[in-house]
Amino acid sequence: MARTTIFPAVAGTVIAASLPFAAQAQDTGVSIDFYGQLNLGIISVDDGFGSESAFTDNDNSNSRVGVIYKQGLSNGGEFRLHFESALGLTGSSSISRGNDDFEENFRRTDLRKFELIYQTPNIGTFSIGQGSIATDGSAEADFSGTSVIAYSSLQDQAGSQQFRLSTGANAGTTVGNAFSAFDGSRRFRVRYDTPTYNGFGLAVSAGEEVLARGNDGEFYDLGLKYDKDYGQYKVAGRLGYSIRDSAEELLLGSVAILHEPTGLNLAVAGGRQQQGDDNYVYVKGGIKRDWFAFGETAVSLDYYQGDDFQTSGSESTSYGIAAVQKLDAYEVELYASYRRFEFENAGPPIEDIDVAFVGARWKF
Repeated sequence: MARTTIFPAVAGTVIAASLPFAAQAQDTGVSIDFYGQLNLGIISVDDGFGSESAFTDNDNSNSRVGVIYKQGLSNGGEFRLHFESALGLTGSSSISRGNDDFEENFRRTDLRKFELIYQTPNIGTFSIGQGSIATDGSAEADFSGTSVIAYSSLQDQAGSQQFRLSTGANAGTTVGNAFSAFDGSRRFRVRYDTPTYNGFGLAVSAGEEVLARGNDGEFYDLGLKYDKDYGQYKVAGRLGYSIRDSAEELLLGSVAILHEPTGLNLAVAGGRQQQGDDNYVYVKGGIKRDWFAFGETAVSLDYYQGDDFQTSGSESTSYGIAAVQKLDAYEVELYASYRRFEFENAGPPIEDIDVAFVGARWKF
């Protein structure tokens, strides 16, 4: 999969920078960690002309398995080999009216991570392989405890659902076309993360899409993160800048705050496509408390407002409520949510889409 881009040169530079440290290091211990999760539920969608329910994987945080091989080094660093894959189950973002069968159909795009990571003692961390680009998570600072079913990337819940005109005909727009958080994902890339200083950390990455057939898009990303405790408050901030296919530039970010004694929390995310007018803002408020001995309860309300998605002058609006109940003894989260998607453009009136979702995530 050779490419006539600067990506191979960047990858070679990162590997060359890592080798002197690796050569000086000796094995000081090996560990292997297996993990995974099942996150399944029932989704019910009403498009204004009928409703359908389906059993599905929850694409907000899909079912997956992974393994991390760790080798400590005598210089204080660490090598890691990280593999993670989705299970290939039918996901909530892929189902649509009349196409909602639950099945297992593993595709190579279900490979989430296959990367080699070298964490140096002093100068940061180098990664190469399939994994998170530097803007992955830039729109997702969130202390609400309900991200398993409600977060800024609304399209993960019902992205393939079609909006309908008041006549019943398809409007030619899906939830995925009308809503986006511009958040980064996982690609074959090289990445460097600086050490954290006073709560700040910087990541840069360059990569390509190598798993989706017919798509060799390039990604160059810069991500800044901030995590700090201020007495009773926890604060998290994210800022990302992404160049995709050397044509699309995206600026995105998020900030979240939690008051630990009360569990009250607030998150705000936003983004803009630099070459166009696509933009959005997402606001989420919530509370999480130990009301029950068996685990934490979290409740949140959120609102999304976007402009100029798919067509100039369009408006995308969504609001939702979500609740999550943890069962600590079983590593299980039970959740339920309701969300409305609204889309308006210069054409005929478009019906709203209502989505209800109940499910459970079990981590192991």
